[in-house]
Amino acid sequence: MNNMKTLMETFRRFQKEVLKENEGPRHDVPDRLYYGCSSDNLDELRDSGIINQPSGLDFEEDHLGVPFSTDANTAREYGDVVLEFDGQAIAGSGQYDFRPKETGIKVVMRDSASDSGHGAHDLVDNIGTKVPFDYVTKMVFDGATLPNAKKLRQGGFAGVEISTFGEEGEEPKVLHTPQSPDEI
Repeated sequence: MNNMKTLMETFRRFQKEVLKENEGPRHDVPDRLYYGCSSDNLDELRDSGIINQPSGLDFEEDHLGVPFSTDANTAREYGDVVLEFDGQAIAGSGQYDFRPKETGIKVVMRDSASDSGHGAHDLVDNIGTKVPFDYVTKMVFDGATLPNAKKLRQGGFAGVEISTFGEEGEEPKVLHTPQSPDEI
């Protein structure tokens, strides 16, 4: 059994590599996806990612996946911080399907995705979708919530741009820009 599991995991990694080589940018997936959340949940999201664990009713009504907005202002309605995700990196991983919805897009982990655990246990279909925090490129805080950028950098968010929303029509004010790989 263990050899079969190893074989399947190796095959899935191979498939993922082949998909990455053969697939250019996905034009049906925005470059940036936005997810609004509470700043109180940032540590948990950094450690566990965004997880959608569907109920039986969700399966019946096809309410699967993590909902993302295609614009930051819509995402602001769901929390005091907006996480900006790299949509093309998520698509390029080969792990997810994308389903349009009224206010954005749903990201759904494929059952065959190497990170889903599929094939390891009968309950994997109940795992749902997990989008790792690694895909976050920017955190933009509501103007009323001024983040402590130094504390956030020291708390494991140094690789993410930290900004605050400006006044209506203004660009966000950048408080921290991560170092590029060349600078490290």
